[in-house]
This record gives sequence, C-alpha cells and structure tokens, in this order.
Amino acid sequence: MIRTASRGYSPLLAHPFAEGGVNMDEIFKRGTCRHFKELTPVAEEDLLTLVKAGMQARACGNQEAREFIIVTRDDLVKAISHNSLVAGPARKASAAIVIVGKKENISFPEEWSFDCAAAAENILIEAEHLGLGSIWLQVYPYADRKAHLSNILDIPAEMEPFCIIAVGYAERKPVRMNRYNERIIYNDLYGSRKK
Repeated sequence: MIRTASRGYSPLLAHPFAEGGVNMDEIFKRGTCRHFKELTPVAEEDLLTLVKAGMQARACGNQEAREFIIVTRDDLVKAISHNSLVAGPARKASAAIVIVGKKENISFPEEWSFDCAAAAENILIEAEHLGLGSIWLQVYPYADRKAHLSNILDIPAEMEPFCIIAVGYAERKPVRMNRYNERIIYNDLYGSRKK
C-alpha cells in the first residue's frame, strides 16, 4: 500500500536496506535523545544502515557533496562531546556519525550545506526506525567547533564539518513534541488564511 491523500499514511513503505519497511509515523514519533545508556554498543550493521539512509537524501544535481565519518572509538566519541557547550549529550553515546561537506569540485557549491542537512534528517528518522536514540549536534557554521572537530578526526582543510549525530540506546524515553502550529500555515499568499 502506498501513501495517498485520501488514505493517509500506509503502515509500511518499502525500505531499500532493511526488511519490513519504514513506518512513516516515525517522523512524528522521533524525539531528541540527550541521555544514552553507557557501554551499550550499536551494531556496526545499524550504523552502516544509518549512513545509507543519509545517502538516500536529496542532493542538488546528484552531486556528492557530503561524506560520513562513523566514529565508534570511545576516546574519540568523548573528545567529540567537548566540541561545544551543546555537544555534551555525545559523552555517553555509543557512536557518532559526523557529516562532512565538500565545497570544492562540485557542480553547485552553494548547495552543499542543504545536502548535508537533508542527510542528517534521514539519519535521525532511520535511527528512530532502528530503535536508537539520536541527537543532531550543530558544528557548521561555527569556526571554533569546525576547527576542534577537524583536529580530532583529521578532517582535511578542504572539507567542511557540518554536524555530529550522536547515536546510542536511550537511557530514558525522549520527550516527543507535537510541533504542529496552524498559525504558521498560510494559503496562497503570506499571511492569508482560509476563513
């Protein structure tokens, strides 16, 4: 069954890398995990599935403007958690996926950050599907965060660290917010609402 306007969401849509499909409700169920169970490793296969999900995201002109670093070494994950004041939740995470942008030798250099952001969102949704907790920790555009992360992970100067996605098993269930707000929806023209 496919999603249609009249039928709503189907329970499962075909998923290219995992059996059973993706429940589209995961978009609405996903919450930010700030507390991970320490010393509970995430399977290498699951980490690769997360990266594959990121690679399926939109890419302007199908350019390959993003690369992924899967970080599982405990010392590196902990070092990443010191990247900024907001990166603390990574401290107990089992792993991190760092998305790195490429700004040179691509067809649309002004689009790389959008490609990275789309990949990050796919990873967050796939983490929910796999029963993993995750949090997006912003790196770009902050020069100090980019320099710190580049130093830790040997990221070359021509690459642009974009974000860290800390991954693991949630110590407690993340708070899930209903963000629906009809006041920010307009019809046809900005500020115009149906009467």
